[in-house]
Formats: sequence, C-alpha cells, structure tokens
Amino acid sequence: MFKSNDLNILSFPWNGQLPNSKQVVVRDIDVVGVGAIRKSQLLKIQANHDFILQTHSSFIPATVRSIYDEELKRTLQWLKPVSVNDISSFDFPTEVIHTFERSFPKTTAYLGVMLKPALESYLKEMEWSSWLLQDHWRYFSGFIRQKYPEKPALRELVNWEWIHAWLEIQPFEIEKSKGKQITVNPSLQVLALTENNSELQREKGLYTFVYDQETVKIAERKLDIYEAALLDLLAEDRIYTEEQLLEMAILEEIEPAINRNEWTKRIEVLLASAVLVKC
Repeated sequence: MFKSNDLNILSFPWNGQLPNSKQVVVRDIDVVGVGAIRKSQLLKIQANHDFILQTHSSFIPATVRSIYDEELKRTLQWLKPVSVNDISSFDFPTEVIHTFERSFPKTTAYLGVMLKPALESYLKEMEWSSWLLQDHWRYFSGFIRQKYPEKPALRELVNWEWIHAWLEIQPFEIEKSKGKQITVNPSLQVLALTENNSELQREKGLYTFVYDQETVKIAERKLDIYEAALLDLLAEDRIYTEEQLLEMAILEEIEPAINRNEWTKRIEVLLASAVLVKC
C-alpha cells in the first residue's frame, strides 16, 4: 500500500489490507469503469469506509477522454465517494511500474535483473492510450514474445498473469439462469502451456480461466481432451441444450472413445467450474 500526502491510498490489484482510518483514497486510474472482482472488492470496502476519489483529468489521453468521462459518471453512481479531488501532479512512470509489479509478481521475480531494461524498453515503445494503469500492460505479452522468442516459459508466464489481471477488472455481468440451454462463460480465456512451468507450478496442457460470479473469483481449470472438444462444439457463441450437446459430443472421433455417461460427467464438471453456464 502506498501513501501520498499522509492519506491512505488503496493500491490495485488489492492485497487485502485496509488502513485503520475511516476514509480511504482510491484513484480513477484504478477504479473507473471496472467490474468483476475489483468492483466487488470496492463495494465490500464501502460498507465500512468512506471513499475519497482522486482524479487525474489532465493526464487522461484525448483519444479516450469522452469514454473516460462517461465511465466516470457511471462509476460515481456506485462508488459514491464523499469527495472528488483532482490531482495536478502525477508520476506516471513510477506508478505504472508499481502497477506492473502488483499485476505480474511471478514475472517480476522471473525477470530479475532483466526486469528494469525490459520495462523501460516497453514504456518507450507504448503510447499511453487508456485511463486505467493496468491497461497499459495489455501488450506486454506480445512485447516479450518479440524480445525473448527463445523463452516460451516466460511468454506463457506473462500471458497467464495478464489473463488474471484482465479478468479481475472486466465489467462482466453474468445473469444467473435456470434455463435448459448451455453456452460458454462469456469471460472464458484459454491458454496452452507448451511445457511444464515451474514458476506457475503447472503442468503442460490446455487451461481455461473464467470469472466465477458465484464465488467472485477467477477459476482456472486444466482441460482433458473431451472437455476441450465440448468447448470446440460451443465455439463462436453457439448455444445448445444439454441433450443436443451430448448428441454432438458422442459423434466426436476421439480416441479412446467414452460413453454417454462419461460425456455427461464432463458437461457437469464444466458447469460446476463455471466454464459453461446455463442460459
């Protein structure tokens, strides 16, 4: 947690610690337009604390200013700060690097002495084109792919941490439904690890990541070949009843073949893990 002018500023991604004071400072560069886990965290904090919102209007790029203004209005409706203070000075290079370190802790540790030159090089190449500090790192995985093509483990580590960072703030609104049709969770992200990754402590394979609205967490799952086939059948926003999905799955030419009951179990597992949702 960082402090500025003796005020308690809540830093994100949040580490779960709160100041003792009743008033907590949050910044537009961390909270405007967010949803998913971050919004849930803020609403929970709001129950016992008052928010002071710091804005940085003079630092918002002109290309996104109109969108920022609309998102700020919407955020104010649920954030309900006791005051809004516009900040005239802002150390962007320092703050954006602090955000990187919080969003990519395993990548930070992995890069070691390579970290500083890599971040400096990225920041020189990337134009500031958002208002959320975390968004400034959305192209970092592509940058790492070009800079270290011989390090697939590093590239996959960066992708893994960025998926978590992205899902943490996206404004997903997934309505709970008792419908009979099945589709993929709209927050679904997929990443293939091409080799065992010691930093992540994960084996090679295909992984899914979703925002689970019931638990307000990011759920990850390693898929087997049958679960992967089910996701392929539901690609491109396809929607089927469970019976239709079963019939199509049985026709899949996968060896070793599994029976109808086993396919049913795979569907139930994906539903329970929020990879699939009913609509």
